[in-house]
Amino acid sequence: MHRALVVSEVLLEIFAYLDPTLLLSWPGKRWLSLAALARTCKTFHEPAMDLLWADVDGMAPLLGCVPRLHPLIYPLGTKCCSGWSQGVEPLSEHEARQFLLHAARVRSISRTCDDGYFHLLTVLRTEACVFPKLRVLEWSNLRDTSLLHLFLSPVLRRCALPVFHSDLKSIATSCPLLENLSILTPAAHISNELSLLSDIIRSYKWLVDLRCPHLDFAAWKHLSNLPTLLTVRIHERDIHHPMDWDHLYSAHFFNLTTLTFCVNTSADVITVMQHSKFPLLQEFRLVVAVLSWVDAQQLFRVLPLCNACETLEHIEISSYNQGNDELSNMPFTAVGHFLCFSQLRSLRLSICYPIYVNNDLLLEAMSSWSHMRRLELRDALPTVTFRGLFTALRKCPHLHTLLLPMDAANIDVDSDSEAESFQHTSLRTWNVGDSYIEDPGSIARIIFSMLPSIGRIDYDAYALHPWHEVNKSLDALAARRSLITEAAPTT
Repeated sequence: MHRALVVSEVLLEIFAYLDPTLLLSWPGKRWLSLAALARTCKTFHEPAMDLLWADVDGMAPLLGCVPRLHPLIYPLGTKCCSGWSQGVEPLSEHEARQFLLHAARVRSISRTCDDGYFHLLTVLRTEACVFPKLRVLEWSNLRDTSLLHLFLSPVLRRCALPVFHSDLKSIATSCPLLENLSILTPAAHISNELSLLSDIIRSYKWLVDLRCPHLDFAAWKHLSNLPTLLTVRIHERDIHHPMDWDHLYSAHFFNLTTLTFCVNTSADVITVMQHSKFPLLQEFRLVVAVLSWVDAQQLFRVLPLCNACETLEHIEISSYNQGNDELSNMPFTAVGHFLCFSQLRSLRLSICYPIYVNNDLLLEAMSSWSHMRRLELRDALPTVTFRGLFTALRKCPHLHTLLLPMDAANIDVDSDSEAESFQHTSLRTWNVGDSYIEDPGSIARIIFSMLPSIGRIDYDAYALHPWHEVNKSLDALAARRSLITEAAPTT
């Protein structure tokens, strides 16, 4: 037996095909159709209005329900103009009721880039949340948080704020079911606010995705105990706050799949990786302002020890500069530390230190990474030859993007005799950095014959070597092949 649908449920199924949130612009045909349905009869009015107001772009649509404000927001029927609220008197109690007319229907407030109208809502300051069904709140520019409590719905699932203020401590009690929390930076880089943020995060039991500034030890320990947590992104700006690791522990992030750090220094990142296990981690990304040679070496050593060798698919490590490092010219054997990651799809290293990789090491790496799609070793020394590259590519059939400087002056393959025995058709992008070459024509013929999906070679903009001549030759070879193909008789 199947349960019969009541009329309201049937209407919701029908109206779902007119959901305006599926459109990229407003007004559209579905918006207009829903508006027409809302005016048709009482039966249609409620479900149509629920869909019309489910997703709003900022507060302008709701404020537009106030007759006094409508011509200011939409002059002469145009789209909402910016700066309209400057010098405008706050809402009266009667106008506040007009503003709130459809607030209870709103489920998502996104792409809000201006809080300049907050002074209009001062009459609501003492109210509790006026958006009881709000599930998504995304703010890209928030300077005034004094009225943010109006938006903190008890059913809120996703909250994205550009800054964290101490007066947001009520978010923990107001939104107990929060799953996705994104806070780019604290309003002030002081320990009290960072401690408060950590306290708030420790109050959540169902977090799935977290993006926030620096966390303390207690918050990290709490996160490791959340079975729902899948993604953590730490963004530290302007100042470094060292973590208190007096009580070291072994944390098991059992279900975490993505871990990202954008930080000033790598010390705390190394400590986290040393004392944590990530049995399901698929993506690790570190962007660090200053990475010393010693820290880089230590980081490469601890990554294979975090229990993710069978799961990690994407690794990216990059730094802006070395700082004042006496070891800056000492090459790394960094590639060897990643051989254990058998499921790697992409590896991107840009660490401002020379990376040593020769033909034998590249072959060993490619043999270990049969699933590799993207390999970028920006700082690699130009020691790999063409023969070494093509031998390694046989082990990595799915590779489509490669950033690897070459010993291109040493031409150790013959394209005429070897092209028939090997062609790598998946590789489509190859950046050779500032590799030195002597014979552009021969290199072009080798690439054209053995890497047929590459139409041009990418290289550093400041490169002094004639890779542009290689690209000219590739264009000429492609044009000649096209003419031959067109001239060939059809059967």
